[in-house]
Amino acid sequence: MPSKEWLEKYEAVKEKLRCKKDLDAYFTEKKIGTMDVDTLEIGAVSFPIGEVIACDPLVEFADARPYMQTIPAGTYPVTVCVVPSEKYGNRYACVKVAVSDAKPVRYEMGLQGDEELDELGDDEIFGFGVDAGMGCVADVKTRDAFFEYWKKREAEEEGIDYYDDLFCDLLEENAKAYPKYQCKYGDWLNWTIPWTGLNLPIFASGWGDGVYPVYFGYDADGKVCGVYVHFIDVEEDYSDDGE
Repeated sequence: MPSKEWLEKYEAVKEKLRCKKDLDAYFTEKKIGTMDVDTLEIGAVSFPIGEVIACDPLVEFADARPYMQTIPAGTYPVTVCVVPSEKYGNRYACVKVAVSDAKPVRYEMGLQGDEELDELGDDEIFGFGVDAGMGCVADVKTRDAFFEYWKKREAEEEGIDYYDDLFCDLLEENAKAYPKYQCKYGDWLNWTIPWTGLNLPIFASGWGDGVYPVYFGYDADGKVCGVYVHFIDVEEDYSDDGE
């Protein structure tokens, strides 16, 4: 849990950390700035306890820590906002976990409660690092269940890793089954961990490697209505490229 001192600092700066963009528009509009956008439904994700993690699943999944913000336990649909482009390729701009049908009135940055909040710049973000071009969003229990599964795999097959010996083939198979907005090597996957019923949505991370924020959308009643993994500021990044 965040310390009292940290929470006091957060209260003083949280306005700076709120997303100024209407992220839900990525999923309701057909055009953002100069660019056409589309949506891609990739199934649902289960949150048995509602503690949310987001990370590069091929690099930092084992160390992913939950955000201090939580969501009600449940299973929720996952949608990707895609920017189709022959010039830049089909890029995933934002991923939404729809907790309810309510409209967000504010977006609060996902934080873990120990970030350095002194001397924040107006556009500063805290996010998760991507080094393998992929992101994911899941419950902390799903992370734990995956590594229990992987320990069993490692006991049977020495020297394996979970990209070359698991996700690589799964991503390619998924791309063949659902080719829309995917390259042949696969840009998304919604995989259920064997024997658990818990699933892990994986998706390409916007422009690739970098640091990306997660936002919790709150409705007019102050309840979380969505979780947004924001990869691309479509209006800003494509501002000179109306196609």
